Amino acid sequence: MKTFISFEEALQLTLANVVAGETEILPLDQLTGKILAEDIVARVDAPSSTSSRKDGYAVISSDLAGATEENPVELKVMGKLAAGDVANLQIAGGQTVRVTTGAPLPEGANAVLSEEFCEPSTDAIMAHHIAEEGRNILERASDIRRTETVATRGEKLSPALIGLIAAAGLQSAPVYKIPKVAVIASGNEVVAPGKPLTEGKLYASNMVEICSWLTFFGLPYSAVLVGDSRQEIQYAITAQLSDADAFVTSGGAWGSERDLILDVVEKLDWQGVYHRVRMGPGKPTGFGLLEQKPFFVLPGGPPSNEMAFLQLALPAIMKMKGEASFSFPVVRAQLAETVRGHKDWTQFIHAGLEKEKHQLIVKPAKLKSRLISMARKDALIIIPEGWEELIAGEIIEIQLLNPDFNYR
Repeated sequence: MKTFISFEEALQLTLANVVAGETEILPLDQLTGKILAEDIVARVDAPSSTSSRKDGYAVISSDLAGATEENPVELKVMGKLAAGDVANLQIAGGQTVRVTTGAPLPEGANAVLSEEFCEPSTDAIMAHHIAEEGRNILERASDIRRTETVATRGEKLSPALIGLIAAAGLQSAPVYKIPKVAVIASGNEVVAPGKPLTEGKLYASNMVEICSWLTFFGLPYSAVLVGDSRQEIQYAITAQLSDADAFVTSGGAWGSERDLILDVVEKLDWQGVYHRVRMGPGKPTGFGLLEQKPFFVLPGGPPSNEMAFLQLALPAIMKMKGEASFSFPVVRAQLAETVRGHKDWTQFIHAGLEKEKHQLIVKPAKLKSRLISMARKDALIIIPEGWEELIAGEIIEIQLLNPDFNYR
């Protein structure tokens, strides 16, 4: 197991050891937000026949070559076609068929004259406008051609894309199953929200935030709170091995005598990939596989817990969901003041955002409270390993975490 590795290497190792999960075939009404597991190939042409784009009259273009208001052309009406009808009519020179929008074109017709350019009578029309070949016609397969790929594996299914799949003749599609995450918070000092808080204790805010992020991204989870007991921790893990697809623990990550998570998972034949990452906050983070399921050991300090989850655990879980390249939006902003980090690791700094005219301004948070700083941040300033500072006035790339901030 590697230790004290760079953040970049930790992220690479994490994603390299995680694969997209199992797949399932779901009906159209259950596809929204899912990730396609296979390419989707159209089974039909759309439209399935050449049809009219307008209410009017199907015509032979050459019949109306010289039609004007002063010199109208008379055409005999041979019938009527509406959307959904079978195209069982045909026309020859001097003939027309009344058509509505979406109606199939009768054989012989090559244009549709809009009804406002016609004066109808009982069985004929006087056409006083030209209609060049192709006018007001929607050709067969002009939207979708049978056997063409209309959606590709890895695409996130939006309502519009699902509508396209329906138009292509499918009533279901193969997608990646949504992984279920087991969240385990440990520590004798940690109390479940709602219970009385005695001196020296604290509420399980780490667990609550992790579960809230999972909910935000549509990921189901189970959550359990355990004390500093090997037996309790082992039971909490083994009881969920058959049901969970990934594990995220909170607390007990350093490996001291009271940090029991690593000790327990190693006895359960955990395949450790790394422990301790050169990132701040979040250094004690560990990652491995337990029965081939991703298992993240996150530190208990709130800033470290949150950063390790957002930067390492969440991208991996989203990859299991089928999103191979998940990341928070990255935007460019002007740095309001100089920020300093540590040359030996990647530093993440809470920041707020403001807009001045057409420029986005990013300001490092200066709140004394860790929890309030976490809660009120809009973005993260990232100082890469090897850099000691970013200078005020620079235009830098920042990671946008507040989905409600209008940065455009």
